[in-house]
Amino acid sequence: MDHEVLDKTTSSSLILPKDDNKVVIISPSNGKILIREDTVLQGCVGCGRAQFTCTGIKKQWSVLCWGQQMDRRYYLFLTLLSATFALSLIGAIFFCFTNTINDAILSNMAIRNNSIAFSMWRRPTVRPIMKVHLFNYTNWEDVRDGRASKLKIQDIGPYVYSQQLERVNIKFEGDKLTYQERNNFQYLPEMSAGPHFDQVFVPNLPLIGVISKSLDLPTVVTFPLLNSLRFTNHHDAFLKLPVHRFLWGYDDDIINTAKPFLSLNGKLRFDNFGLLVTKNGTVSDRLTINTGENDKDKINILEKFNGDTKLPYWSSNECNSIEGSDGTIFPPAMLDKNRTIYIFYGNLCRRLPFNYVKDVDIGDGIELLRYSMPRTVFDDPGHYSPNQCYCNIDTASCPPRGVIDLSNCTMGAPLLASFPHFYLGDPKLREPFEGLEPNPELHDSYLDIHPTLGISLSGKSSLQLNIIVRKSSFISTLNFLEEKMILPVAWIQMTVEELPESLRTLVYHGTFSTAAAQLGLTVFFILTLIISGLCILIMLVTRRKKPCATVKIIPNEEVKLS
Repeated sequence: MDHEVLDKTTSSSLILPKDDNKVVIISPSNGKILIREDTVLQGCVGCGRAQFTCTGIKKQWSVLCWGQQMDRRYYLFLTLLSATFALSLIGAIFFCFTNTINDAILSNMAIRNNSIAFSMWRRPTVRPIMKVHLFNYTNWEDVRDGRASKLKIQDIGPYVYSQQLERVNIKFEGDKLTYQERNNFQYLPEMSAGPHFDQVFVPNLPLIGVISKSLDLPTVVTFPLLNSLRFTNHHDAFLKLPVHRFLWGYDDDIINTAKPFLSLNGKLRFDNFGLLVTKNGTVSDRLTINTGENDKDKINILEKFNGDTKLPYWSSNECNSIEGSDGTIFPPAMLDKNRTIYIFYGNLCRRLPFNYVKDVDIGDGIELLRYSMPRTVFDDPGHYSPNQCYCNIDTASCPPRGVIDLSNCTMGAPLLASFPHFYLGDPKLREPFEGLEPNPELHDSYLDIHPTLGISLSGKSSLQLNIIVRKSSFISTLNFLEEKMILPVAWIQMTVEELPESLRTLVYHGTFSTAAAQLGLTVFFILTLIISGLCILIMLVTRRKKPCATVKIIPNEEVKLS
């Protein structure tokens, strides 16, 4: 027999006689001999649908079964491409719809004990600048003696100080952290408008405060207290003092005289009276914040103030809430442009709202979110009804529009806060004075916050301290002033003039490096997804049936190996 073609649809065995003939399988593509042997081929099956397969062949020949070998490579390559496609799809979705790298950075910003973030938080390298403007009452004696009807006020300053902040007495409790602040203010003469020994005429805060406090006491206490004030050295309505003494402390006879009557012994946190005397050194307030270790969306959010979860001063839970940041770090999840953020001000015994205003560019392509206090923040209830919780329930009295009463959290001292020069306040607040000129550019407050890191990088906070006059018939030195007249005392602006290099580097990488890494990984996975998908499609579309191999039985002398 010259040759025989194996049937495609049946399985058969070719039993060859032990003669000179050979079994030869010839490749259909190039005619080369694939298998040549003098033995029995059992179970050789036809090409089937796409390839020639051989079963039952001796082990050493199995690799020569070209149809089966082609199938193994095909399916192995198809499996690898499918796995690549699936992983690329997962990676593309993951990096397109999540901020994985940013989240990793934020998780490292949690204030864990002995971490880098904790070290930076404990002793910040940023040194805020405090600018103090004092109101100099240049003609108060003329008003007292009837030679003038209005008090002339001169805004002098700023007197500039740098603040070095350190957080001390730190105690960890799970993901809560309790601490106190220690401040060291240093005078900066090169940035100041004058030397700190400049003389200024300022309201006699101890006298006005003690008189106001005494009016709420029984007469049996009020009379001896006010009578004793007549014999003190500082009993005029205004005092002439050096700037440094007025801010950081001077010995005042009125405070020393009033201590026994007002039961202030042991309650005052200073020996000498000064406008800012309690702010230098270790501040008595204890703050408890969330470290963000278990929930990064709560990092640096205040949870307790002096051990309490809310304030006791106001008439609603909303106004007594302390939930907010200290203004240095915010959880990025909180930085929604349609959401109000809050900063807690211990000096004001309340938190203040900030609303998104616009995006600002601080250079190098870095854009920040600007938040500003709303114009209604110090409004009276008649103009903004939610502020009625800051009114006195017992007396049904509310402070005028533009100020907030602080007496509840200052041991009864009749202090009020406002924007500088009564900006956004009732015009009647400025009527008794000459020299008050509200200026939105100078007297507004705002914060510029990094949208990814949640760090405040620039901004200013401008607030004014005022005192309200309450008169008594026992003390005549205040008689020339109107009852419940609000006297501006000083306004203070906190700013950040320059960022340290370490923080600049962090901001740069937080803005560009993480974004570039996120984009690079996203593009990589998308390209891999497209390429692997195309390869799979090409393999499935272009695959076609293989022609069958031929089994020939030919004389031995005609076989020629290729």
